[in-house]
Amino acid sequence: MQGFKEFLESLQKMTDVRLNIAILVTCLVLILISPADHFILDPVPKLIPQSLILITTTRLVFSLINLIHSFLSRKIEKEQERKKSDIANQEKLKMNAIMRDNVREEFKKLDIFQLYIVKTLIGKNHCSHSKGAALFSLCNAKITYVVASGEHTQSLSLTAVAADILEKEYSNDTSALEINAATRVFNSMPEKELAKFKLLLERDVIKTTWFGHDRRSHFAPSHATFGEYKKSIIFEQPQEGFEYSLNPLLRDVLSNY
Repeated sequence: MQGFKEFLESLQKMTDVRLNIAILVTCLVLILISPADHFILDPVPKLIPQSLILITTTRLVFSLINLIHSFLSRKIEKEQERKKSDIANQEKLKMNAIMRDNVREEFKKLDIFQLYIVKTLIGKNHCSHSKGAALFSLCNAKITYVVASGEHTQSLSLTAVAADILEKEYSNDTSALEINAATRVFNSMPEKELAKFKLLLERDVIKTTWFGHDRRSHFAPSHATFGEYKKSIIFEQPQEGFEYSLNPLLRDVLSNY
């Protein structure tokens, strides 16, 4: 009896489904082929295969239930993961939409110095500019990001959102933005300073410094003023030396003042 008990305990620990099926089929076959008056494996009692049938059947039913439970659990888990993923994607799309709206509004507020930088980046991977407020504000507005930084300069690139807006909404043409930015500048410019820029309506090029017969440098009254706006969209770019030409887009704007 002790041996039979140990044998049953070992069966209860079995987790191999195929082994349980094999035991079940074997026991059923032995019982079916046994004569009615005695068990075919006499003197082994018929109770043993009957017990094995009960145990293995129970284990197989348990395995089936466990399989169904695992399947449903995985299905529920996948559904929960899908819902979490959908929520995360929706949140990401919402944040991207908000960021795009913010960048779109920032474009409308760009000044003449910031637009100069943006124009140099259109169609390029990156471009270097001197460090300053214009670079900092563009990065802060998510229009550009820093690719590399040196002691006095930074290499910038347009963010994916900014590049997409420029391409799809402006066709990489900043003319409207330049006119708006220049209008704001001329509108707030002192009359004395504005008069120097109006000279560009009369002359194609203004040279603000030259060497005289005395071999000394001479400076035009507009030299310092134009120098402050050298890296801006007011002047036709690329601007070389101390010769300045008005951005053709701004001729009508300037003539209104």
